[in-house]
Amino acid sequence: MSLSNLKQQCLAWTEGFVNLIFPNLCTVCQRTLVRGERIMCLECRVGLPVTNLHRFRPNHIHERLFSIGHPIENATSLFYYYRENKYSRLIHDTKYRGRPIVGKTLAEEHSRTLVGDGFFDDVDLIVPVPLHPLKQLQRGYNQAEEIALGISVATALPLVDALAASYHRTQTRKNAHERLLNTRNIYRVKNREAIENKHILLVDDVITTGATLLSCMEAIKSASPSTRISIYSLAITQLV
Repeated sequence: MSLSNLKQQCLAWTEGFVNLIFPNLCTVCQRTLVRGERIMCLECRVGLPVTNLHRFRPNHIHERLFSIGHPIENATSLFYYYRENKYSRLIHDTKYRGRPIVGKTLAEEHSRTLVGDGFFDDVDLIVPVPLHPLKQLQRGYNQAEEIALGISVATALPLVDALAASYHRTQTRKNAHERLLNTRNIYRVKNREAIENKHILLVDDVITTGATLLSCMEAIKSASPSTRISIYSLAITQLV
């Protein structure tokens, strides 16, 4: 047996032992994952309500984020988010339960598919929606940045810290109008030179009413009218 094969076998034994003591569980159904499964078991992956929105233009995201003077190039989300659905755990773990690896891994896997479909063609850089420093300190990370990192790993596109956020109350439990008011004028561009004459991919975790992304788009276009914007989110709600 070669040294390389021995090393791989030792790593497999170690991983198996660790999982025996501390089982690696499916984020969605909490079953123990088997070798080769990551984040979700195969059954839950098959049932994931994927959107495939990147195959349509315009799509739901274009419609939700429609703003005169702020056109969107490409837009997509991995899956549809339903508050009471078991797949909402993917967002909850990513955002609130200290497991940003969930969103990062899913975004990386999804992006590898999107690369083959040409979604990132002509995109120059990735810009995550920022958190206020206090909120990021409390949470320990910015979930949108973690998702953006996953995309960057799959695409080799650079991630640029181009936006800043002022403090605002959480969007949870606010209606569409309240969300719009809550996010108005809270974002600003802090690195205009990095995005001028560039096609950027603006990244967030979930699109609900679209108020957050609209506010970011307004800040970007006000500071740099030449910047073109595409959108990526891990999930999108279906408005009724």
